[in-house]
Amino acid sequence: MYELDDNKDQIMTALKLALANLIMWVRDNYFPPEYAQATWQRLSSLFQLPTCMVWGEAAITVELRQFNDHRLNRDLTTVRARVAERRPRLPGARLLASGGQEARTPRWTRQWLHIA
Repeated sequence: MYELDDNKDQIMTALKLALANLIMWVRDNYFPPEYAQATWQRLSSLFQLPTCMVWGEAAITVELRQFNDHRLNRDLTTVRARVAERRPRLPGARLLASGGQEARTPRWTRQWLHIA
């Protein structure tokens, strides 16, 4: 009989649970009320938007590309407004700001990231 080493499985389960809790916290605090019961399938399009992060001395600005869908753009605008209203701080005391694709940085200096 062999003994199974399930330490990696336990770590992965804990990380998946932490990620799910983080997504639910973000959904509850920053998304419109229509998203109160939203599942990952509905939220994934918003979390998988290409982003550009601009690192400043006092703030980190996350620029998001627009959708082709009017309803999703409206929801994205609501999320941006809630982030701007609550002014969250990241570890290290930097402010997290949300911007649009129409940022001040030149287009050729932006590096778009696909986070998923």
